[in-house]
Amino acid sequence: MEALLTDQDLDQFIWNCIENSTNARDFVDYLNHTYGTFAEQEAAYQKMLTYWGEADTPRQFDKAVAGLTEQAEAGNALAMFHLGRWYRLGYGVEKNDEIGLGWYRKGAEAGSTRCLINLARYAALTDESAANALFQKAAEMGDMYAHCYWADSEKENYDKHLELGAQADDAFAKYCYAFHLNKLAQTDAEKQHALDLIKKAAELGEASACTFVYYQYMYGSSICTVDKEQAAYWIKKAVRVGSAIGCTSYGRILLDEPGRKEEGISYLKRASILEEVFGQTLLGHQLLYFGNTPELQAEGFAWTKAAAEAGHKPAMDKLATAYRTGKGCTEDAKLALYWMQKGASLGNSNCQTALGTAYMAGDLIAQDFEKAHNLFHLAHMQGDPWGTYVLAVSYENGHGVDKDLERAFALYMEAAKKKLIRAGYKVGMAYMWGEGVEEDIPAAAYWFKQAANGGDDDAQVQLGMMFIYGHGVEENVDKGFNWLQLSAEQDNPIALRELGLLYESGKGVALSMSEATRLISKAASLGDKKSIEWVDTHYPDKPDWLKTLCLDSASKE
Repeated sequence: MEALLTDQDLDQFIWNCIENSTNARDFVDYLNHTYGTFAEQEAAYQKMLTYWGEADTPRQFDKAVAGLTEQAEAGNALAMFHLGRWYRLGYGVEKNDEIGLGWYRKGAEAGSTRCLINLARYAALTDESAANALFQKAAEMGDMYAHCYWADSEKENYDKHLELGAQADDAFAKYCYAFHLNKLAQTDAEKQHALDLIKKAAELGEASACTFVYYQYMYGSSICTVDKEQAAYWIKKAVRVGSAIGCTSYGRILLDEPGRKEEGISYLKRASILEEVFGQTLLGHQLLYFGNTPELQAEGFAWTKAAAEAGHKPAMDKLATAYRTGKGCTEDAKLALYWMQKGASLGNSNCQTALGTAYMAGDLIAQDFEKAHNLFHLAHMQGDPWGTYVLAVSYENGHGVDKDLERAFALYMEAAKKKLIRAGYKVGMAYMWGEGVEEDIPAAAYWFKQAANGGDDDAQVQLGMMFIYGHGVEENVDKGFNWLQLSAEQDNPIALRELGLLYESGKGVALSMSEATRLISKAASLGDKKSIEWVDTHYPDKPDWLKTLCLDSASKE
């Protein structure tokens, strides 16, 4: 084979070896090898997706390993450097630090500054002075890239090293310097200068730079207005150079675009195969809860489990829920509890609230209100809205702590201001009855409206009743009826009963005992005591089907 003289020569050689492979791992290794460069990434993505999950076929990347080894043994320093990388990182071969470092040493002896720099990076883990000597040697040989890593082991000259490193013909070194300038920036002009430099690194193929610019436009900053088109432009550049994080971010964008959900899932799958844990968690969630076949849900469970086992804390909560409900897997209470406990111990607020709820209910674990309260408190301390809400519930009911309605109200209000819909309802109820706060009917109406607009059926009932009877607001039966109707559509028993009573009295609607009976009987079947009493009073000789409904509802009490 011809001598490999450049990185591009090697990229093409590998592609020629694997192009016709039917083993997805070959394309995973190719994407890992070419990360941050412009090569055949898109074709590799497509083949990786095509063959992922199929039975393993013979690897073709072995041919690339054999060819590179042949060149390295013949004295090719470029081959020595990349062979060292492959063994250190496990690209196409089993990870083996000893073999990888051996090739770096041979490459350094052959004059490869990149091998010298990687030896220095390894030495820096245990011997900074030895590392600095190697970095200095590489820099003296003309490779300014050495300064990019030398900065970390000689922090007294950190700024200067990064500035010198940026002079290298390397996108990552330029990004490191620009990112440092961004951290130091005090004015918008300084931030803009740093961003301009980061954009230049992104154009050269530095994936982290692409992602940085993406976040600037996706979420806005003092120098960037939110621009979803620009955000997509930059994150697609990260995808172009093999970034798994880029695939996750672009997949999230596509999920929110009408008609592009499947495309978004495809990008999340790219990221997941490349072992990007956030992508695995997002893909798992999509397939678990929106997959329309048991096979897709099982796949979603598998990706969620992979992310959790890799240590991604948000996945632990989702995996616990899957085990608890049997979603995509066989229901397993012990494993559900295990993942709740693991996530909670690592500080995941969702796991803390889930475990606290389990302690409160006493179903997965022995009931312990105090432990539940403490877990809710931990989640609240992290600013978690649901953790704040359930902590308020524990104060309201005196579960694991002395009952304190004022504290409960303050926590409900805190959660409501964070847009937790259910908390808005609880704030409204506190104002309505003067519990933990002075009675304030207009304030109650305001918070009921916030929660009702968010779809909370109990808030819709309360707001509806306020309009119907003119309690704190001007009487408006039509508005009240509409709110009750929205709540009744969610099978809220109080809404069903109150609608039924409107039909019985003809207040705001045409009088109809048949409709009243239908609605109130349904409320009775859902366990509403007043509805059961109404049915018993109006239909003492009720038909069998109505007797059954009332008996069933009574048995639920």
